[in-house]
Amino acid sequence: MELTVEDAERLHLFTVDEYMASDIPGRTELLGGLIYHVSAKYPPHTRAVRHLTKVLARGLDPDRFEVSVQDPIAVGGWTGRDAPEVDVAVIAAKAYDKTPTSDDTFAYIEVSDSTLLRDKRKKIPIYVRAGIATYHVNVPDRRVEFYPPGTTASAAPIIFSEAESFEIVGVTIRVGDLFGPR
Repeated sequence: MELTVEDAERLHLFTVDEYMASDIPGRTELLGGLIYHVSAKYPPHTRAVRHLTKVLARGLDPDRFEVSVQDPIAVGGWTGRDAPEVDVAVIAAKAYDKTPTSDDTFAYIEVSDSTLLRDKRKKIPIYVRAGIATYHVNVPDRRVEFYPPGTTASAAPIIFSEAESFEIVGVTIRVGDLFGPR
């Protein structure tokens, strides 16, 4: 959908603080100051998120880390314009009065099946710009794409194939275990 000049002049770009104070029905996320409805979760997506959650929760030091699942993170802080619902994130283990920010985050993991192109275009660049290790579980291609801190979203990611393993904050995960049988 293309916006007209008149539409753009009427837009209100939300900050994370404004967005979190809103009472918006349904599941949403803030990307670039705009509010988007979150897509439905399909079985391949759910399987990968559950596996990541289980393996990370078992392998991480609970005094240092916790696993955040499908919750928003204020990527640019509370005055920023991005609060994506991150599929899985490794965050600092502490009490949060507000949504965690990138300062609290050690890794972003986005799982994409039906939303692959949208996530590559909108969400992955947000995570990568924050300078945090970013993992993109590409369900259709049955692989994990890794963007190390200090890279850009336009850079070629490090690819882990279905037969390989990768690490998130010292926890080893087999790529093939994220997907169901062929």
